[in-house]
Amino acid sequence: MQQYNINWLKFSIGVIVSLVLSLSIHVVMLQEMNVAFPDFTVITTPYKFFTRVVSVLGLIFFWQLAEKKVGGVIAKKWAFLVIIDAMLTESLFRGPFMNGYCSNSIGFMLISNIPKLLAIAIMCGLIAFSAPRLNNFFLKFLAAAAIAAIFMFVASPLTTAVWKPVTNSIAHLAPTNEWCKLPYGPEVLIPSYISFVEPVMACVIIAILTWDKLSPARWLKYLLFTLIILAIKNQLFMPVFYAMLGKDNLIVNLASEGQFTLEAIILAITTGFTFEWSLKT
Repeated sequence: MQQYNINWLKFSIGVIVSLVLSLSIHVVMLQEMNVAFPDFTVITTPYKFFTRVVSVLGLIFFWQLAEKKVGGVIAKKWAFLVIIDAMLTESLFRGPFMNGYCSNSIGFMLISNIPKLLAIAIMCGLIAFSAPRLNNFFLKFLAAAAIAAIFMFVASPLTTAVWKPVTNSIAHLAPTNEWCKLPYGPEVLIPSYISFVEPVMACVIIAILTWDKLSPARWLKYLLFTLIILAIKNQLFMPVFYAMLGKDNLIVNLASEGQFTLEAIILAITTGFTFEWSLKT
């Protein structure tokens, strides 16, 4: 990976500010503004598939910019991409940890999350192998559609089925109720903020790998970086889909899903700024 001359004090301050500002968007809207948590069961398969295609496309664009800087053999690149995607989407640790923490079933949630990680690994393997060969947008889109289909309709159900005996064997550890209730106190907010370092660090690493290749124009650099982050995190079109399909009115639905989109936008902007600010001149 390319080396940069970084001021680590500035870097650390920037990471903390990015973490607090971006997650606080969600916390304030949920807890202080009474914006409801979205009910994703209303998102039907065609919309989920399109969102996944966009997410894979975002990963392809990212990987084409980052691959040479990562370097090494294909196995190393594959593992790196898996970790970055899982961290950015909070699938590596934070998602299952917080779900388990709030239901006294951390072990069950972490073990049950393994099929999702395996499906992500299959998806990222296909991206790492194919991305360097996709030299125009049409090929990128076709590849993204094919990889999204494999992820949703083959890899995910297959890994879930293979892992089912393990899940059944720990069924006695499954959650029976959730104790995290609004308004959240420090017992919920502290682990939530600490674990949010996972997507923040993934976002910073993506900035390090892509920043100088995005655009000479600073405003366009931030815009392109934000679009990549939104795409990978499934937030580029999901607010629109949820606004249309949600059970409440348009504004309520848009605010409900939009809290995560705003969180991702602030995350992208602040981590991009953190990288710029921490570079020694």
